Amino acid sequence: MLWSGFAFASMWLRDERSAVLAVWLPSAVAVASLFTIPTKRWPALLATLMAFQVGTMMALGASLNVSLVLGFANQIEAVICASLGIRVLGRRVKTPRSFAHVAGLFAAALLGCAAGAIIAATLLPGLGFYEMTRWFLASVLGVLAGTPVLLYLRQRLGFGDQEVRFTQGDINRGFPITVAVLFAIGAGVLYSQHPALPPLMFAAVVFAVIRYGQLAASCGVLAYAAAALLVGLAGDGVMMPGSTDPFMSNIALQVQMLVVLATALPIAAMLMRHESLADQLRAQNDELHENLTILSLAEQLAGLGRWQFDLRTGQQVWSPQMLALNGLSRELAPDPGNIRELLPDSGERLFGELAAHREDRRPYSFEYSVVPSHGDERMLRVHVTNEFDDEGERIALFAVAMDVTEQTRRETALREARERAIGLAAEAQKLALTDPLTGLANRRATLDWLSRIVQASAQVGEPLAVLMFDVDFFKRINDCFGHQTGDEVLKHVAALARSQVRSEDVVGRVGGEEFVCILSGLEQNEARMLAERLRSAIAEGSEREGLPRTTVSVGLALARPGDTPESLLARADMALYEAKEAGRNQVRRAA
Repeated sequence: MLWSGFAFASMWLRDERSAVLAVWLPSAVAVASLFTIPTKRWPALLATLMAFQVGTMMALGASLNVSLVLGFANQIEAVICASLGIRVLGRRVKTPRSFAHVAGLFAAALLGCAAGAIIAATLLPGLGFYEMTRWFLASVLGVLAGTPVLLYLRQRLGFGDQEVRFTQGDINRGFPITVAVLFAIGAGVLYSQHPALPPLMFAAVVFAVIRYGQLAASCGVLAYAAAALLVGLAGDGVMMPGSTDPFMSNIALQVQMLVVLATALPIAAMLMRHESLADQLRAQNDELHENLTILSLAEQLAGLGRWQFDLRTGQQVWSPQMLALNGLSRELAPDPGNIRELLPDSGERLFGELAAHREDRRPYSFEYSVVPSHGDERMLRVHVTNEFDDEGERIALFAVAMDVTEQTRRETALREARERAIGLAAEAQKLALTDPLTGLANRRATLDWLSRIVQASAQVGEPLAVLMFDVDFFKRINDCFGHQTGDEVLKHVAALARSQVRSEDVVGRVGGEEFVCILSGLEQNEARMLAERLRSAIAEGSEREGLPRTTVSVGLALARPGDTPESLLARADMALYEAKEAGRNQVRRAA
């Protein structure tokens, strides 16, 4: 419909007002339409365009044959321009950002419009050389100047999500004023017909392009064409300086517009490229600043220090926190020079480890102690990466260190508490606190061990998990197979449970068919995986021993601050009840 509207308006101006048209905008409509849809939908669009084009030409008085020829020529022109343009840009509706893009689009427009003009001239013998030339130039100008404007307007009106960017920045109220000024300058240049004034139009378009980008070049040419149309309608046509032939003046005007585009569009592409690079640089600088800020905060919060050593130049970069960790003054940053004599141990452990790992290609870590002159011994953990050149020579070191003194103390306390708890459990076993049927800890031993490990875990902040499980439908097993078989099932379940946990974990029988596993040092996901493994092993292992198929329901509870052995077991028992209510043979975690 837009194509037909432009065609009717253009032909009315030509036939009724004797206007000479420098730009054929319907060509821009056809090319822009192909740019905005996938290639697989081109046939349907081209068929629709063909119908409108033939109907429009016939409504304007052309015969069917002439209308078909003109429609076919317009179709070929649009397909060549759009397909080559998309190939040049690499993806649909992308702004040209290099001289190669601009040259490729120019070539696509010239080839497509030349093909359309040649087809029309060949099939319509009445179309002379000058008429074909004017058609060719008008179509080229329409494609190069009109297509970007139509694509930009399409985006501004909210049709589709094409990534169109023809401007150096956001279009503001100054852009319409700029276009109006270009129109006024063009009208003045054409009206005066002074040979020294056309460069003024070139300069005005270039200044507009510098401010607004490619869209200004397209609008400048269209404003120049509109000025030529207005001057022609107001007088007896547009006469270029030095010419007496109106027809040749029109062609000279079209060539001049084409030169304006050829001059302005590469400038616009270079400016867009420059702005894109500037945007990338600004984004990278912002990201770098944010990363450095976050890194500085992380160093302060986590007690981290950084060190970098360039082996080629001897230059070092010590962060203030790295110096403080090694018992040195923060004021020595960033390059304290040779610090061996400044370190409490003359750097024997630190530099000895670095020398021992000089060939390591992967990051490595080690711990060493520092005894500052004015403080207690501190334990540091260092993570180091070696950098090598193409010849395999180590050229730099990058290290991050952190104070792990408190962590080491907690780990030592935890290890001692665990060892004490294990010793107590062993002593309880020696005192015959075991279940005679299964060989597991009995209820008293299990609860006693749980009480001690709950207290130890709370002191050192170690995670603790409790599993409570019992045999599903155990009464049915006793009723159907006898109590002896039931006892064998319990012993087999106990053996499977013992095999699925770690050596330091405790498994106890706290009721008839009810068992408890106490798991220290396991996080939620690890405890859940162990519980599922235990449930699966019992479900699959009973039948292999010739026993009745046996399954268990499992309740999992994780220790929380303030938990007592009783509250922890109560939550595990509640989770076990939920597992049974949900259908048995499954694991449920306490809320």
